[in-house]
Amino acid sequence: MNRKDIWRYKSLEQLENKSWEPTTEKDAEQFAELNKRCIALSKVPVIKLTASDLRVLIGQSFNPAYLVPLAIEKLKDDLFVEADLYPGDLLKNVLDVPAHFWEEHQDLHHDLKTMIKDRASEVETELDLPGYWQS
Repeated sequence: MNRKDIWRYKSLEQLENKSWEPTTEKDAEQFAELNKRCIALSKVPVIKLTASDLRVLIGQSFNPAYLVPLAIEKLKDDLFVEADLYPGDLLKNVLDVPAHFWEEHQDLHHDLKTMIKDRASEVETELDLPGYWQS
């Protein structure tokens, strides 16, 4: 294993040194199922997250610096992977990551843009592209 890849074997909680647990019993009661799922997923080593898990966490704005590279790896295998909802749902959530992330991570931006370019007509007909990706 390459030392630079050690982060993949840590959970989001470990990577960010942060816990998303509700602090009171009242908070716990108010947490929706989606929030409970996100909290549970934050404890899983990121390398073990499925396409569905990544879709949920990215869609809930969890740290894209850790999650987007893993999602792109899955998208390289199948750009329109269905992560529970519909074909391309993981791709859609990745594309919805704010533009400032892509501006700061040009390597990931280039990788994803290349994948989209290769299947541009499908992407444009299957997904409602955010403005940042329409050019």
